[in-house]
Amino acid sequence: MSITGGLINGPTQWAMVLPVKALTGAKTRLLPADDPARPELALAFLRDVLSALSDSEAVAQVTVVTDDADVQQVAVEANHLWAPESPHRGLNEAALFGASLTPPGLGIAIVAGDLPCLTGEVIDFVLRYAGIYERSFIADTQGIGTTMLMCHTIAGCTPAFGTRSRARHTALGYVELGLSENPSQRRNLARVHRDVDTQVDLWDAIRIGVGPATESALQRSIKQ
Repeated sequence: MSITGGLINGPTQWAMVLPVKALTGAKTRLLPADDPARPELALAFLRDVLSALSDSEAVAQVTVVTDDADVQQVAVEANHLWAPESPHRGLNEAALFGASLTPPGLGIAIVAGDLPCLTGEVIDFVLRYAGIYERSFIADTQGIGTTMLMCHTIAGCTPAFGTRSRARHTALGYVELGLSENPSQRRNLARVHRDVDTQVDLWDAIRIGVGPATESALQRSIKQ
């Protein structure tokens, strides 16, 4: 990172960290615990996120932090790294551990694994703006949580995911991105705001446009 004329010139290449919980406890608000489509959809969301990260020109490294064997396999299939989550201390600890594996010179972005509308183009757009601010974040559609958290160095990485994380990250000094007045930019940014926890979220994601893995999983669940 350098400072020129009072402006921060941040990293142009980023390491992406995805802390992913075990599928046994994933998306319980989306479908009943015994519904076989629930873990399948959770994996499909992750596949679409990993595919979008692969399509991004600004992403140099992707690390999935998890102890779930199926999630680890999805990361391997996408040619990305994975790291064990153990011991299970929580989402923020897992995110910090993944961030600690970042090579020097790369920015760090912690990304939710349930953004099925995400594209490489949108990621590149967000990361370009994240280069301006030493620490920044993207809020979820409801304006309560956080879907992406960016920092230029590991020293500035203080994730506070969980209840009302938007307010918590703002209080920590992170700059909120994605408040564009441009209609075209707002439509694109809807893809990074839209995480999926409930049926209403999923309906909205389908309206925006989900990735191929999620589309296939939805088609299979309809046929069952």
